[in-house]
Amino acid sequence: MGRVDGRVAIVTGGASGLGAATARLLSEEGAKVLVTDIQEELGRQVAKECGGIFMRHDTSVEDDWVQAYQKAVSELGDVSILFNNAGVRPKTVPLEDTTLEDWQAHMAINIDGVFLGIKHGIRAMKQKGGAIVSTSSIYGIAGAAMIGAYSASKGGVRTLTKAAAMECSYLRYPIRINSIHPGFIETAMLESTKQEFGASMIEKRMIGDTPMRRIGEARDIAEGVLYLVADSGKFVTGIELPVDGGYLAR
Repeated sequence: MGRVDGRVAIVTGGASGLGAATARLLSEEGAKVLVTDIQEELGRQVAKECGGIFMRHDTSVEDDWVQAYQKAVSELGDVSILFNNAGVRPKTVPLEDTTLEDWQAHMAINIDGVFLGIKHGIRAMKQKGGAIVSTSSIYGIAGAAMIGAYSASKGGVRTLTKAAAMECSYLRYPIRINSIHPGFIETAMLESTKQEFGASMIEKRMIGDTPMRRIGEARDIAEGVLYLVADSGKFVTGIELPVDGGYLAR
């Protein structure tokens, strides 16, 4: 307990899934948390559970980021943790049938939003220090058929993370920046995939592709984020951390 005691964290996409689990864990470990999401009712509920605050936040809109940092600082204190987690689920379609509109929709949230979070996170943390973790995916490292736009956006998170980490080190900013790469995790996003394609088929394929032969839990990702933002990760920057039951080790 107390691994991030007294620190202020922003968690985007915090209304459910990985974001909600991470907001709860950071709170348990002593952080003051601003939960942001476009799902207002669920977001407020998570923030209440964490003893934190909530803000509606479209991560693809730069002014929303400015307001999020201002709100966190004015109500909680200087921000030293950002979990850059908001994202959209893959849309399963061949590349040849992917519209430019669909491509841009993936990029707007999955990479533009992450860029804006890192940009304003650096501005907020460069004097006193901090840690940023962005959610990528196993498909940000290993490509997958039929989800090319999603894979490209998550691959962008991975390489942007490395560039930002190196830049902060070069500029002597005391900020560590890493990405986390979930495998198949039991979340509302996964549940919607099951509903689209059939639960038994999806579970069989995902479990079959995972060497540990199970689907992960949102808490598994939260524990990885905590490791990266707490002092346990004080000598770690620019990495991609897979939390995937061995998927990428195959």
